[in-house]
Amino acid sequence: MPNKQKGKWDETSMKKAVDHVLSGKYSIREAAFHFSVPKSSLGDRVATLRKGNAVKMTPALGRFENTFNVDLENELVGHLKDLDNRFLPVNKKEFLTLAYDLAEHFKLQHQFSKTKKTTGNKFYRGFINRHPEYLLRSAQSTSLQRAQGFNKQQVEAFFEKLENLMKKYSFSPSRIFNCDETGVSVVHSNALKVLLLKGKKQVSKLTSGERGKNITVMLCINAAGDQFIPPLFVFPRERMDVKLTKDAPVGSIFVAHPTGWITAQGFLKLLNAFVDRVNPTEENPILLILDGHSTHKDLQVAYKNMQKNTTFTS
Repeated sequence: MPNKQKGKWDETSMKKAVDHVLSGKYSIREAAFHFSVPKSSLGDRVATLRKGNAVKMTPALGRFENTFNVDLENELVGHLKDLDNRFLPVNKKEFLTLAYDLAEHFKLQHQFSKTKKTTGNKFYRGFINRHPEYLLRSAQSTSLQRAQGFNKQQVEAFFEKLENLMKKYSFSPSRIFNCDETGVSVVHSNALKVLLLKGKKQVSKLTSGERGKNITVMLCINAAGDQFIPPLFVFPRERMDVKLTKDAPVGSIFVAHPTGWITAQGFLKLLNAFVDRVNPTEENPILLILDGHSTHKDLQVAYKNMQKNTTFTS
């Protein structure tokens, strides 16, 4: 009997075996023996076809097939290229998260880590083998990214991209928005000087017990200076307390996160509020200028921008 090692048969042999079984010339056992294909694989394909469903004739190496078909993987590649063109290239960690989000968005069956919400190195290596034109970078600290990004070549490339967008869409100052986040400390600086009576040897002040924690605030305003988007506040806590919203600008967005850092979900909330207020249309689109933070590369953020006539660059 011919040796049938796992995955060591071809598509042509399987097609011939299936045709002979469906035509009644051979039984499944006879066709598997004659064309040197696994009997179980042949039986599965014949049963699937008899139910009227489509089936692949190529061998599946390993227990699980590729998560993405050709079209979806091309969509992932297209998204990477689009981000790179907007000066928002992804590093390896961001790419693995992006691929996981794509699988979840289309509700695909996958073996990625639902705990870490990321794909694994096996998928990464396979993707690089299929797309050798990509060389994804390792993650760097935000401060290092900013230091490396602020050079003559990068600045000239940014303004060249900005000029091309201006020529294409003719944005007016009122339709150009800049959005950026900053950290606000919940404790005052030790360098703060206060007035007190001469001769007093100890200077005391009340301070928060949450020393070292910051509140992230994201602000957005247009180039004309006549439209301000209510800010996004991210508090370093598990649950939001309504008391923290007191005296905030009307329409402000409040998010609680243990780190106090902005997340893709938080940024998406701000983006939804932004779209509602500025009302971008195909005839009157918006240019949104952002930094290279990972939350701006999120899949849902990209889909939102494409659907709502918002062009963004970094």
